[in-house]
Amino acid sequence: MKLAEHFNTFLVDVINLNQTRIDTLKARVDAIVATVEGFDVYSDILIDTTPQGSWAHRTIIKPAGIAGSFDADVVAFVKTHDEWTPADYIDHLYDQFKAHGTYSDKVSRKTRCVTIQYAGEFSIDVVPCIRRTSIWETTEWILNRKDDAEEQANPDGYTEWFLQRNGYVGNNQLIKVVRILKFLRDFKLTFSAKSILLTTLIGERISWFDELGNEFSDTPTALRTVIKRLDAYLQQHPDMPEVVNPKLPSESFTRHWDQDKYANFRACINRYAEWIEDAYVETDRDESIVKWRRIFGDDFANSVVLTKAVSLGETQIDDVSHVTQPPWPVLPAGRIQITATLHSSKEGDFLGTYRSDGPALSLNTWLHFSAKHSFTNGIAIKWQIVNTGWAARVARCLRGGFDHTGSEIWEHTLYRGKHWVECFAVDLNRGVSLGRSGRFYVNIS
Repeated sequence: MKLAEHFNTFLVDVINLNQTRIDTLKARVDAIVATVEGFDVYSDILIDTTPQGSWAHRTIIKPAGIAGSFDADVVAFVKTHDEWTPADYIDHLYDQFKAHGTYSDKVSRKTRCVTIQYAGEFSIDVVPCIRRTSIWETTEWILNRKDDAEEQANPDGYTEWFLQRNGYVGNNQLIKVVRILKFLRDFKLTFSAKSILLTTLIGERISWFDELGNEFSDTPTALRTVIKRLDAYLQQHPDMPEVVNPKLPSESFTRHWDQDKYANFRACINRYAEWIEDAYVETDRDESIVKWRRIFGDDFANSVVLTKAVSLGETQIDDVSHVTQPPWPVLPAGRIQITATLHSSKEGDFLGTYRSDGPALSLNTWLHFSAKHSFTNGIAIKWQIVNTGWAARVARCLRGGFDHTGSEIWEHTLYRGKHWVECFAVDLNRGVSLGRSGRFYVNIS
C-alpha cells in the first residue's frame, strides 16, 4: 500500500529540517554575508553571494542523532584580485574572520572554503568563487588552497538543472525523494555516496516527459518510480560509470568513489528497490506498514498500533531485513573474538560465563561482552547488536545497526528470541575492517 499520509508525516516529523533550524540558518548566513561585505579588500571584490548544494536544492535533511549537526554552503562570487594567488582568496577570508570578535573561535579553513562552526547546530562553508565575464561568456572558478589552483565550477547552473527536473514532476516530489534517499543512506549506513553524487544520479532519471505522466502523483509513487529507474540504470552498468556535473562535464562527481563503493551502492539500491516494490504492492495495511518499516525503521507510521501481531509472529520471527550490512570492506589482518559473562545487574555480581548459542537465558539478565583481538593502535572496535522476533518488533525495538564503539559493552535481555552480537576491528583512516568476530548468538526464553 502507498500509505501516502504516513509518508507525509514521516517527512515532517523525521526527515525534514524543522522551520526553526531553517530560520536560524538563514539568520546566521545573513549575518555572515553582511560581515564579509564589510571586510577590507573583500568588500571591493565581492560581486554576490548565493546558496549552494543541499541548501540551494532544498534537500537538507535533519541530521542523524539527537544532537547531530549539518552543513550549508554559501558561494561568494568575487572579481579577480590582481595580486592574489588562488590560495590567497581563502587565506585572506580566513584571516578576516579570525580577527573578527564574533567568529574568531568558530572559523577554520579547508581546501576550498572557510568554515564557520556553530557547535551542536550546523556549520556554514563560505566558498570564494571567481566570476569572469567577457562579451562571449561568463565562467566561474572555485579556488583550491591546497594546490593553489583554480577549478572551473557552475554552482548556479547545477541548481537550475536540478530545480528544473523538480518542476517536471511537480509538487516538489523530486526534492522529497532526494530527502528520503539521503535519509536512507544516513539511517541504514549500508552505502556511501556524497549528496551531490546521489542527487545527480536521481535527477538524471527525470526528463520533461514526466510532465505528461502520473508516475509522481504522490510521494510513495514518486519514490517507487525513482528507485526502479535508478536500479535499472545501475544494473545496466556493472562497472562504475562516470557521473559528471550535467552543466559542466569537466567536473566529475565520482572522483571520491571507486569500484568497490560503487558495487556496494549498486547492490544496496537493488535490494531497496525490491523492498520498496514489496511494500508498495502489499494489499494488507499492517503487512505494508511492517514492510515499509524494514526500510525506514520504526518511526515510519509510528502512530499506528498493529493489530496482527499474533498472526504475523510466525512469519516475522526470523526476519532480519532490518539488519544493517557492514559498511566496511574486509581486509583480514588479524584475529578478533567475543567472550561473554553473565551478571545480576550492570557491573553487578558475576553469575558465570556464556558461550555463543548457549542455553536460553531468562529475561532481565545482564551480559558483559569483551572483544579479544591481536590489533594494536589505530583500530576502533565497532559492535553490531541484532535482535529478532515479533516481541522486539511490536515494541519497536528492533536493532541491527552499529551502536557502540570500544573493547567491551553491556547488554540486557529484554525480548524473547534468537539474537546476536558481532564486532569489527575498523581502521578508520582507511575505511576498512581488518577483522570480524563472527556472530555470537544469545538465546532468550
